[in-house]
Amino acid sequence: MKLTVVMPTYNRSDLLGRALSGLLNQTAPAEDYEIVVVDDGSTDSTPQVVAEAGAPEQRLRYYRQENKGPAAARNYGAREARGDIILFVGDDCIPDSRLLEEHLKAHSTEGDVGVIGHIAWHPELEVTPFMAFLEEGVQFGFKHIKDPANIPFWQCYSSNLSLPRHWLEETGGFDEDFKHAAWEDIELGYRLHERGLRLIYRREALNYHHHPTTLERYLVRQRIAGRSVVTFWRKHPELKEDLGIAHSARPVAAERLYRAALEYAFAVGVREAIQGEVTEEDESAPLWSDPQLADSGRAWIHEVFGGDDPVRMELVRARREVRELRHEHNRITSRRLYRLSEAVAKAAWGALRTLGWGRRGGRT
Repeated sequence: MKLTVVMPTYNRSDLLGRALSGLLNQTAPAEDYEIVVVDDGSTDSTPQVVAEAGAPEQRLRYYRQENKGPAAARNYGAREARGDIILFVGDDCIPDSRLLEEHLKAHSTEGDVGVIGHIAWHPELEVTPFMAFLEEGVQFGFKHIKDPANIPFWQCYSSNLSLPRHWLEETGGFDEDFKHAAWEDIELGYRLHERGLRLIYRREALNYHHHPTTLERYLVRQRIAGRSVVTFWRKHPELKEDLGIAHSARPVAAERLYRAALEYAFAVGVREAIQGEVTEEDESAPLWSDPQLADSGRAWIHEVFGGDDPVRMELVRARREVRELRHEHNRITSRRLYRLSEAVAKAAWGALRTLGWGRRGGRT
């Protein structure tokens, strides 16, 4: 067996059937690959959908675990895999018919490497301006790749990632402390990079993301990503600046949020007026803070920075610097005024002496 496709899934039965159909109808020979589905404790019709795929066990196998998150599900699938190459895909993706062929080709020609394929919005989706914005590098940073033959670990995306199985065994696979699909794949990429694995990018290995989103939904996702990046940082504190941990707590970050929130709310109003549809729903509601969120944010800052609130410390430091500058200004100004007064007095006295003042008897 050359390749095993590992797909973790959770309550995606509505899309799972199409994803499996795409994987079972590939240009790669059927005998070259198998599919392992790991159900992460779904409560929908996922088992029935897999059974209805109608594939023999040698091509499609189904496993189930209690809900532990996608990292644990991928590790489960990797342990059950028979292939020398393991390809991880998402259950919200529908593969191009040449996906597996392109991954196998890349491993055949490049040797002992990791392969990242391309992920794009599915053609049948209406790509909104916000989804187009995400595609520019926010969700998947393919446009930032400078050298496809050696890409940074930041582009290690588990929705389209294939690895020789021995690399997973040597690194221990995905870190199961990550309970959500956020940063767990990049964290694995970092450990693989530290061990010397080269990652390459193959645009031809295409997987279509069939998961439309909105700003409001993505804001929820970003809060989860924020929690996950702290997990990442605690494991790899040397990447603190790269992960944006410190920046997120600085006043400039809050200022950027306020400006963006105001601009967004303004744009919503403009759009409503142009379209003639003033909706009752407040689309900007997720942007407004609530007391619990504010409290949790302060608690997070306290925990991460050991009790030193960087916002407060920066304000205190700024005030201290202003006081020092003011004191220095006053000191320099006073000295200059004294010297200037002294010089003026000497000049005036010299002028008076020239005119005869100051001699006995007054003016001559």
